[in-house]
Amino acid sequence: MDNVEKRWLQFARDLLSLPTSPLGERAVAEWLTQFAQGHGLPCRTDKWGNLLIHYPNGDRSPHPLAFCAHMDHPGFLAERMMRNGLLSALWRGFVPHELFPGASVRFFSDGHWIRGKVVQHTGRHRTGKARPTRIEVTQPVEPGSVGMWDFPDPRMRGTRLYARGHDDVTGVAAIVSLLDTACRRKDQAEFYAFFTRAEESGFLGAIGASRDATLPRRCRIIALETSKALSNARLGDGVIIRVGDRMTVFEPALTQAIADAAKDLKERRKGFKYQRRLMDGGTCESSVYGAYGYRAAGLCLALGNYHNVNWDKMKLGPEYVDVNDYLGMVHLLRTLVVSGFPAEGQRVRTMCEDLFREHGEELTASAGT
Repeated sequence: MDNVEKRWLQFARDLLSLPTSPLGERAVAEWLTQFAQGHGLPCRTDKWGNLLIHYPNGDRSPHPLAFCAHMDHPGFLAERMMRNGLLSALWRGFVPHELFPGASVRFFSDGHWIRGKVVQHTGRHRTGKARPTRIEVTQPVEPGSVGMWDFPDPRMRGTRLYARGHDDVTGVAAIVSLLDTACRRKDQAEFYAFFTRAEESGFLGAIGASRDATLPRRCRIIALETSKALSNARLGDGVIIRVGDRMTVFEPALTQAIADAAKDLKERRKGFKYQRRLMDGGTCESSVYGAYGYRAAGLCLALGNYHNVNWDKMKLGPEYVDVNDYLGMVHLLRTLVVSGFPAEGQRVRTMCEDLFREHGEELTASAGT
């Protein structure tokens, strides 16, 4: 790992140490705002609280790339303190209800973590509205404080990076790494970085942004995610070019252009690996952007303990990714920005034209038979 990659890894460590949950993304958003200001990058927040950063150091592109990731991870927001040291908090995001009772949690309140234990969790009303969870805490917790499962700050074990919640703060870190390196090397390019809220509550930030066109319609969107590892999409096998998710298949020509860039990068960079997979273990924001008329594709990392659940043993655990997959994702982002984005569908079109020139006469000769 060279010094640049170590810097990319440190961005991931820093961001993964922050508290975040659906509607409780303030710490991540403030970190990103300070980062943008420190790098002299235009940055604005839309009315939904989503954050848009523009890297404009090049000619205006007719179809600039926009790299997107959501700032939240499944978690709690504190409501109020009750009697006997109990905290009422609302949970958002999917985790099986049977794993809550007795689970250890932590809330970031008044500048420090406060630990607690779930004593009652009743899920949701039939209307879908969240019911309060009762948590026994060691100290009073301020209303609005973010709560997460009680796992340590990021740590490495071999090539695996463990954290309280990779999904999707690690996608945020990959985009930050791209921005930082582009600024340091004064890359001549135009692209956008877009960070959304409340994905785990139903893509709310992405939907609001799509309705209002926070991202220019001329953009080509690539949503970054961490997605549940599958038997044919394993940790350590490289960054994943995401063909689609549980809901939709993404823009074919844009997906092919990303695959072409990954193929070129693999030929140039020793050790770079990538996969091309339908990741139907969940749904991502690319489906939302496509539904509102954007041309959207996706990249992701295979994720262990998706949503903090060891699904084989049905118990809670820290999420983890392969650090080489993460670094490979950043290298691919830089290739897309710096080395030129292949014309969408051009490589397939060229292959078809070559085939037709070679064998098209066979069609003409047999057309009358």
